[in-house]
Amino acid sequence: MRVAAVALLLVLAACGGGSDEPAAKPTATTAPTTAATTKPTTVSPKGTPAPEALMRFRCDKYSKGTWKASGFLVNGGKAAVTFQVTVFIGEATGGEQPAKTKQVPNVGAGGSVGFAINKVPAPEAGGTCHVQVLATK
Repeated sequence: MRVAAVALLLVLAACGGGSDEPAAKPTATTAPTTAATTKPTTVSPKGTPAPEALMRFRCDKYSKGTWKASGFLVNGGKAAVTFQVTVFIGEATGGEQPAKTKQVPNVGAGGSVGFAINKVPAPEAGGTCHVQVLATK
C-alpha cells in the first residue's frame, strides 16, 4: 500500500541532481548515520474472491476530503467465514496503490454483518471507488 510511495521516493532520490564538486571525505569524528526506515504494511490478498457476499456497498467523500466505505457482508455458506475487504480510490493502473483493508471475522453461516472503513486514502482529485472482497476462512 505504501510500497508505491516508498518506491517513488527512492526513484526520485536516485534522480536528484548533484554538483560537480567532489564529495567531502568524512573526518575521524564523523559517525555514520543510518536513516530510520519503517517497513510498509501490506495485506496480501489471500483467500477466495467473494464479490457475491457484498451488499449495499457505498463509497462516499465527505466535506474535509476524507472517504468512507460501508456495506454489508452476507455469508450464504454453511460455516463461519472471515472476509477481507479492500477499498481503493483512484485510477486502477494494475500496480501498487494506496488502499485500506479491513478484516471482518467470523460471519456466521447464513448471517450478515455491516462494516465501515473510515479514512480511505484517495488522491486530491478523488476518483472511482474500487472494492475487493475475499473469503479467507
